[in-house]
Amino acid sequence: MGVYELSGAGSVKTGRTLYTSMNAGNMYGAMVPISSTTLSSNGAIVFDNIPQTFQDLFIVIQGRSTKSATTDVLDIVYNGDFSANYSGTRLYGNGTSALSDRSTSAGAFFADYFLVGNSATAGIFSSNSISILNYANTSTFKTTLVRSAADQNGSGGTSLAVGLYRSTSGISRISLFPDATAAFLAGTSITLYGIRAVSS
Repeated sequence: MGVYELSGAGSVKTGRTLYTSMNAGNMYGAMVPISSTTLSSNGAIVFDNIPQTFQDLFIVIQGRSTKSATTDVLDIVYNGDFSANYSGTRLYGNGTSALSDRSTSAGAFFADYFLVGNSATAGIFSSNSISILNYANTSTFKTTLVRSAADQNGSGGTSLAVGLYRSTSGISRISLFPDATAAFLAGTSITLYGIRAVSS
């Protein structure tokens, strides 16, 4: 089944163009890989010199922290800016309780509370998907949406978070890291995608 683009006066039977995929005529697709890595040693993750040519950014992480606990946090900083320019609202649950909280004027966006820590069963990694909207715009603040989940065979949790970076600078550098006393464990994988504008 194809994807149909209707003309202004068309219907599903007339005035249509058939595309063979959801890419709708864009031979490279709407989501373009910019950078991808799997850590061979423990560390933080930084994307630098991000091109300013896309509409949005999307990050996928399969991650685990070196922290000696079953869970850790995931923090995000833009443009190396650790000043109090970040706020966030989070909804999260652990199978027993549903909770919410907020942060204001923080030095980073606290994006997730369920990054798997190194006391969890070996081989378990958490999943995070991060959308950074209108990241290259130089007249608006930047909104980030994060979906996170980790199951630990009897424990774990899931969360949904929205963050605001109160800067009009385009985002050209993204730093991601667990708790300040920890790092991402070797084997953590991450991919950064650019999302093309509809007109591209």
